[in-house]
Amino acid sequence: MGSSRTDGAAYADSVAARLNNAECEAQEYQSRLVELDRTHRDLEERVMRLEEELTAAREARLAAFNRWWSCREERDRARHVARRLRRRLERAARRELRHRRPGEEPSAG
Repeated sequence: MGSSRTDGAAYADSVAARLNNAECEAQEYQSRLVELDRTHRDLEERVMRLEEELTAAREARLAAFNRWWSCREERDRARHVARRLRRRLERAARRELRHRRPGEEPSAG
């Protein structure tokens, strides 16, 4: 009977050793999880900052394009007005040439 008690004590020691190893392993994983959680949180914050910067950059790009487009439209309008005024001036000059009498000096602008 004594041997059975020794076997029981050996079994209990074996289970206690396995329990100790399992608890140590769990603690190591817990420490690693804390570290990984911190890393994940830092990366999440960085992603959020970068997304905000990207949104701001896209808004700035759109505003720059709108300024470029408006400037282009204004330039095209100014060119159109200049073209119309140039044609009007040319027509007036041709009209004056047709109605001028021979030897008459052109009128000064």
